[in-house]
Amino acid sequence: MKYLRSTIKSVFCLILLSAMPGFAQDAQDTQDAQDTSDQAPRYILDTVVVTGNKIETPLRQVSSSIAIITAEDMARSGQTTVAEVLRDIGGMSVAQNGGPGKNASVFLRGAESAYTLFLIDGVEVNDPMSPGRSYSPAHMTVDQVERIEVLYGSQSTLYGSDAIAGVVNIITKQGEGPPKIDATIEGGALGTFRSRVGLSEGTTVYRYAMDGSFLNTRGISSNALGNMEEDGYRNTTLGGRFGATPAAGASVDLNVRYTDGRADIDNGTGPNGDDPNRINTSRQLFVRPSATLERWSQRWKQTLGYSLVDHSREDDNPVDANQETAANSTFDARLHKVDWQHTLLLAEGNTVVFGAETESEQGESESRGSFSSKFDRRTARMTGVYLQELLQYGDALFAAAGVRVDHHDRFGSEVTYNLAPNVFFQETGTRIKGAYGTGYKAPSLFQLYSSFGDSTLQAGTSKSWEAGIEQYTADQRLAAGVTYFDNTYDNMVGWDSATSSYKNVFKATSKGVELTGRYSGSAGTSLRAYYTFTDSKDHESDEQLLRRPRHSGGIVLDQRVRPGFDLNLSYRFAGERRDNDFSTWPATPVTLDGYGIVNVAANWKITPNFQLFGRVDNLFDTKYEEVLGYGTVGITGYLGIRVGYGGN
Repeated sequence: MKYLRSTIKSVFCLILLSAMPGFAQDAQDTQDAQDTSDQAPRYILDTVVVTGNKIETPLRQVSSSIAIITAEDMARSGQTTVAEVLRDIGGMSVAQNGGPGKNASVFLRGAESAYTLFLIDGVEVNDPMSPGRSYSPAHMTVDQVERIEVLYGSQSTLYGSDAIAGVVNIITKQGEGPPKIDATIEGGALGTFRSRVGLSEGTTVYRYAMDGSFLNTRGISSNALGNMEEDGYRNTTLGGRFGATPAAGASVDLNVRYTDGRADIDNGTGPNGDDPNRINTSRQLFVRPSATLERWSQRWKQTLGYSLVDHSREDDNPVDANQETAANSTFDARLHKVDWQHTLLLAEGNTVVFGAETESEQGESESRGSFSSKFDRRTARMTGVYLQELLQYGDALFAAAGVRVDHHDRFGSEVTYNLAPNVFFQETGTRIKGAYGTGYKAPSLFQLYSSFGDSTLQAGTSKSWEAGIEQYTADQRLAAGVTYFDNTYDNMVGWDSATSSYKNVFKATSKGVELTGRYSGSAGTSLRAYYTFTDSKDHESDEQLLRRPRHSGGIVLDQRVRPGFDLNLSYRFAGERRDNDFSTWPATPVTLDGYGIVNVAANWKITPNFQLFGRVDNLFDTKYEEVLGYGTVGITGYLGIRVGYGGN
């Protein structure tokens, strides 16, 4: 296999890194490093997460598998978008239609990309006008991101439709401490230029964090076979998170984020697929005001929030030498959501989370050109109520059980539930966990009302369970785990070739094993390793689902060479995957080769206010495809500076 050679190369890099001057530090350097590294290691069981139970919960109390990527992890890797960061998470497979800014599909544990719910600060950002109501993280930058939490398994009980494979929760930074301003400039391969500036502050009365960034790159050809002209990308993002605490136990917050992405794309693959002037534009606006009130000595907490999501996409293909007729398509969608959540501490070790939410979505589209069509504005409304009880017996036994009822104005009501216990044996450092949940997936507006749709479609359903064991050393610096998962998707909306329309015909299973390992050493060393075997099959054809590898995994090493100078080395691989060659009709099944990618990044903090950073992606210039016929980036290098003033 090709990725085996990359594995050998990556191991060789690790050996070289360990032999570098400065890796073995003198006594003073080691002591300086231990000042920060010998504190509580990252990702220990007391790490607080919010996605597992919709409230702040120590990781030890969450039975469903959850992965966490922090701002420090993202800074060390040097990656700039959420799509890039997700590639280094176990059980996650990303397939992108070309280089920067092109559509990225995320397959969580082998499920369809539309089965994963994306949240940004609690705002549901899946696009109602994408065919399956999915979300592409290709435009989402990580500049203001505090951490990303990935929750695995069916989570419809707390999060409703779209969460039947899991939830990706992107949490941005809040202002804290004295006023701080920081700025970044980066440039490198492919004519890439990136800049950003951030301003933040936080007191006991108010807080704010604002951020703006700009990215421009000439990119690569989206068409791997034609490869005649580059397809550039430009991204402008503005975001802010504001809050105030006017009185004890009361707070108000406002989160705003706007993204404008412009990507050059091609007409398709093959020798004639290049297009010199076709542009895809994506504009996204996310707004969420909320208010929180705590009563009864913080035993009862309630949050009332409103979310506005606006997606606007345009595919513009003017006349050129290869195209006599101009074509233009627009897709517009808007979602309004009101949610009211309560957290009630009934007794020590007994917490109830319950709430209600209602959302209304609308969408429309129009295509002009050789094949003109119009999708008049359509709407759908979903309302749900949920309740989940969290139980704790000492520091050893934890359990969560919940139920939810949702009502869709087109297909009626659905009931989902979950049960998730886990037990921790302090004496041996062993944790045994398990989770079972049911879910449902509502048809999208496109599937219901487009010319290919069917307004009588019903919701698809899912069943998901997992069981695992984790082992920790006494100081929790070393941890390893194995988890078996089994997901069944039934009566899902899929494409029916016999009628050339969407029908409730899709049935699939996705099951497998995940292995994880973590090590946090003294002297600034940390290591994370992951491997996933995924068997995902379409029941009708008994074939593996497209673009999902059976074998995938990776290693991420962070090493402090000396105080202020850190290195990051990552290696990820994906095995062979099925795809279809759509240049023929009917499409011809093909097998994409496996591959392995090595990335290296460095950060040098010269002074408290000045930092140099750089990275080399695809160090060994591996040739590979994530989607048949679409280009991928070869070896590239980037260098930047970061300056800051103020803060702690």
